[in-house]
Amino acid sequence: MEAACRTSVADAAEHAASLGGRLPIGIGLRALTRAEEKLLDAARSAGATLGSEADRGDRLALTTTGRLRLLTGDQEAGDAHPIGVVRWTERPAGLDDELARLSEEDRAEAAELKSWLISLPAERVTAMIERVRLSLLHMAPVLLYTGPNCYTNLGKASNLVGKSLRAESPRCVLTSLQAKGIAEWDVFDAAFLAAVHALIVSGPAVRAEEFSGTQLRSDRLLAFLRNKVAGYGVDEPAIDGLPVGEALHVLADASAQGRVTAMTAGVRPYRMIQGLNLNKQELLAHDPVTAADIPEAVLRTLALELDCPTPKDFAELLAACERAMPALHGPGTDGFTTRFEQVLHELVLVATEATASDVGMSRGPRRVGELAATVAADSTEALSWTTNAFYCCVTPSVGFTDQFAQAMAELPQVLRAISARMRYNGWHYLPHTIGVHERAGDRDWFFAPTMADVTDWSDQHHTGHVANGVRYAIRVPFGVDMAGEFRPGMHDFRLMRAFGEPYTMADLRAATAVGEVLRRLYQARVDSFAAGQADPCVTDFDNPWYQARYTSEPAIAE
Repeated sequence: MEAACRTSVADAAEHAASLGGRLPIGIGLRALTRAEEKLLDAARSAGATLGSEADRGDRLALTTTGRLRLLTGDQEAGDAHPIGVVRWTERPAGLDDELARLSEEDRAEAAELKSWLISLPAERVTAMIERVRLSLLHMAPVLLYTGPNCYTNLGKASNLVGKSLRAESPRCVLTSLQAKGIAEWDVFDAAFLAAVHALIVSGPAVRAEEFSGTQLRSDRLLAFLRNKVAGYGVDEPAIDGLPVGEALHVLADASAQGRVTAMTAGVRPYRMIQGLNLNKQELLAHDPVTAADIPEAVLRTLALELDCPTPKDFAELLAACERAMPALHGPGTDGFTTRFEQVLHELVLVATEATASDVGMSRGPRRVGELAATVAADSTEALSWTTNAFYCCVTPSVGFTDQFAQAMAELPQVLRAISARMRYNGWHYLPHTIGVHERAGDRDWFFAPTMADVTDWSDQHHTGHVANGVRYAIRVPFGVDMAGEFRPGMHDFRLMRAFGEPYTMADLRAATAVGEVLRRLYQARVDSFAAGQADPCVTDFDNPWYQARYTSEPAIAE
């Protein structure tokens, strides 16, 4: 292990906590308990050096979930990989007493939340468990720590409902809590429930991911929620004298309401994602994205493909798309079935090159007119659609294509794999997108995404990203108005880099502007069907299409 080769305890700890510099150190160190923070601070102040592995004494270890641990005495390392032992010149006097006091502070803080839960009506606590379970079932995995405990629904370490555990599994903490009285609960399990519920209700359900890879404890959550309320520009509610659990939930409600107010005023939330520990921080952009943010090459392509003057704003762009739409339903050229598919491909391809990306993509349902009719009828018929009812237009850059010069047969395989994953995403979000998720039964679904995000080190655990080398990524999800309501996450625009430099905020702004371009194109298509125009199915961008376009080998069926 790299950290074990470091000379000082401080260097080894920071290298391990940051997972070799791949994670901001401030996030990595927030996984420590109070006692561990104190032990590391003491070792840093004393200039302690790192010795070889030991089973006893002060030592460092890294868990399989990526959390740095600082252990003392006979503390068990569990599944943690040993890094080394702390070599003191002189161990600070009274350190053990201070560590014991801080460990007790963690426990007392958790016990306070447990006492609050005991004071609540049983039905309120049951509703909290159900709310958390619902959220965890329909969002990406989380990885949270409360005191010494880890709570996650990712992989073998799972103890929460999700892809790895069914809702009724006895291994799920939530299921085990429901099976016994609150007085019997472990204090850290109780604290986790109270805190994660407040976190989830403070904004979108995915808010829980903002604490992924860190300690979820009441003092930090109080500060977090206060910052959210202030950031949204609303007044903080009075919480003096309230039990901490109640205070957290009052702040959470204010945060949720404040977020709606801020977004109505034009504030645009986006997320920075740390791919290694699933930490996803919501940030706020106050300057609106305008047509001036669209890359020049994309603007030129728009004017050429839509046969119109360069649009000065998004309203002009929508009007141009609406005027062009009847012709876009007609036959395409250069291997495209319709002009719509051709224009979509050209816009995504030019945007891919303009942002120095390796691959760009945009997804959606193949039969928008049929979907609109289903939605208008308030039917759940679309829930029976398979992933083949969706498409993803994937465009490799010239540089990315050149990497396959000696193995051209591999390029369409990669593009098909990317397309298949994105088609699955469209299928996965559909119930929530069209508002029938509460009637979806056992049908698997996720909450439709609403925030753009930038991801670093995305190729470390996400299955699709690992397989396709997606190290850096931008996602700009967006919806359209259909059957009288806004349908979130029906489409998106994505960019990826397999290597090179991470994306910047300028890149995100440009990608968001391209997403706004595509949203107008898709909206014009939906509106054309509503006005009675033809409803041609998007037939391109399937396996045979990619095979035919990028190699001369026989097409492979879906």
